[in-house]
Amino acid sequence: MHSWGNAGPTFQEQQMLQTTGTAKMMLYSGVSAFLDLASPEDYILNLRNRQRSRGFLGADIYAAGGPLTHPNGHGTQYPGSSARTATSPREARQRMDSLAARQPDVAKLIYNPNNDRYPSMDCATMEAGIEAAQTHGLTTVVHVETWAAAHQVVTAGADAITHAPPAPLPDSTLAAMRQQGTAWIPTLAVHTELSNLIQRPRLLKKDLLRAVADSVLLAAYRDTSGLPDQIRSWIDRQDEYQTTRLDAVRKAANAGVPILAGTDAGNPGLFQGYSLHRELVLLTQAGLSNWNALAAATTAAGRFLDAPFGLQRGDRANLLVLDASPLEDVRHTQNIHQVIYRGQIVNRSDFLNEAATSVPTVPTH
Repeated sequence: MHSWGNAGPTFQEQQMLQTTGTAKMMLYSGVSAFLDLASPEDYILNLRNRQRSRGFLGADIYAAGGPLTHPNGHGTQYPGSSARTATSPREARQRMDSLAARQPDVAKLIYNPNNDRYPSMDCATMEAGIEAAQTHGLTTVVHVETWAAAHQVVTAGADAITHAPPAPLPDSTLAAMRQQGTAWIPTLAVHTELSNLIQRPRLLKKDLLRAVADSVLLAAYRDTSGLPDQIRSWIDRQDEYQTTRLDAVRKAANAGVPILAGTDAGNPGLFQGYSLHRELVLLTQAGLSNWNALAAATTAAGRFLDAPFGLQRGDRANLLVLDASPLEDVRHTQNIHQVIYRGQIVNRSDFLNEAATSVPTVPTH
């Protein structure tokens, strides 16, 4: 996800939180940790380091720093972008060496060849970037938009791919993912939720959503009369490919591909903290059991980040206490009774007030 805040349906309406406010919204929502994949590098890594050395009450921050991409490629278009750009394998290795010195939790790459909006690294440059990250012991997460690109990334040894291409998952790519042990973060929420909110406005009445989202922002999702053609086209594409994407996740999960829960929050239709609960619902709609959907957001995510989340001695004492069992209905994760963070019960009411009054400290996207 991207921790700057929440966006309205056209990006014009924004709830500015910054990472400190987002971390509080997350913990209020029962999300004890998150992975930021695109924020100004100095800001996000310094904040992460301060949290780990001195602490502040909010969900644990994991961060990638600046993504590796092509000059003028996807990831460079945001104000204050910290993207590292490369046009050759040599440059990719240099940029990854520079990133590794900052000790990010993962390295993010953006690889989308044959894209008509942004130029992309070529395959050799992408491969060199992944190889260099591996040399430094960095876990790699790669943004892809087609299965052809995903196949190249997987065979190059990426640890995870993120997003769900709008096409059936090819058997050859599935076989490569199984062979390489590649994890998949499909971010179904970013591919479906804008359409879901516009067409099913009753979703805007959910108690947890109303608690974490600004009322003006929610009102913008109810009044769709002024949506520009670009946004309407985006909604149409979400509708057109929703079944295809759900089928791809079902196929991968049935084949044993590790599925991890992520949202791409920061984009329209998504809300920090709340949308992870919606992602679990979408994963079950794709065919995952309630148990496996929960694992995608807990134990499997913890293993991927090498974070000891669990109930064993020495594990991080971050626990979500619910009023009803999510094994009966995964939507019960929203029925939060208590949030326990590092062994301490969180006063959620005070916490929400702090998050609501947080002041941005850096420019946002």
